[in-house]
Amino acid sequence: MRQQVDALGIKGSILVIKNGKIMLNYALGNNTDTSYLINSVQKSMTAAIVMRLVQEGKLSLQDKLSQFYPQIPGANKVKIKNLLAMTAGLDLKPGTKLGRKHFISDSDNIRCDAAKTIFEPHLLNKWHYSSLNYVYLCGIASQITKKSYERLFRQTYVRPLRLRQTEFLWSKPGKIIASHLVPGMIYRKGRYDVVKHKAALKDAHNELGAGSVVMSNHDLAKVIHYLLVGKLLTKKSRMLLYRAGPPAYYNGGFYNNNKLQTKTANGAGQGYYTFMRSTNNAQTILIIQSNKTREGEFDQLKGQINQIMLELLGRKARSANMFG
Repeated sequence: MRQQVDALGIKGSILVIKNGKIMLNYALGNNTDTSYLINSVQKSMTAAIVMRLVQEGKLSLQDKLSQFYPQIPGANKVKIKNLLAMTAGLDLKPGTKLGRKHFISDSDNIRCDAAKTIFEPHLLNKWHYSSLNYVYLCGIASQITKKSYERLFRQTYVRPLRLRQTEFLWSKPGKIIASHLVPGMIYRKGRYDVVKHKAALKDAHNELGAGSVVMSNHDLAKVIHYLLVGKLLTKKSRMLLYRAGPPAYYNGGFYNNNKLQTKTANGAGQGYYTFMRSTNNAQTILIIQSNKTREGEFDQLKGQINQIMLELLGRKARSANMFG
């Protein structure tokens, strides 16, 4: 197994848990407690915060987006369940990006996003991936609880799980240092260029619940276990949150494979990779993170890591394409 992981050529941290026990825990170029920007893997945590509100009766999966943001095109047709499953038919106008050039506040960013949002009716109830869905979910959760997304995240995960290497990218320097974050790097023209913190910070604010948190492998594994078998959500809530269909079988921040009984999440951006694979019962988990990336290699690595997970599960190679 280690030879297979090392053959990927990834410089970062690797954690393999099989049948509830640590099988591999090592690092190449960094340390086992190094933290990385997890990018889209954070969506699974945002989704669970929203589902907890549903579980508590403060929100319904059938509620319309218009109850919270009536100014958004198509909001009277889009439901909370659509946002969670990326089937809302929402996207940004061509040529525009999430947020604004200079960050003011989360709510201001969402107002700016709303003004740039388009609704495509033919995509309603069809899978169309866009982080915009999860930015709106953050705003909805904040409206209901009267708390910032960051505060909700800390109350839901950081404090109860005693996470030690988890922080928001915009946290104070001392906290970032304590999280053991390493800078993201992208290989260009024969060398690795460090991604400027200012640029990464801007994107983190704009992505909010979809790419603003740094975590170590151990912290991420703790959270995945908490999401899938912990006390945060009931069995019924998890069933509703992770119910998904073709083509992507995506819901609740995960690609859900019913045949293999697995959850998959990937993150890439600002010079970081995060690859997470877990069985539905969180007994077997594979996490690989890196801060040294190359343009064009993400999909290739994703496929190779899928293969490693299949072998970890004792499955045949031909099933590798069944992961997200």
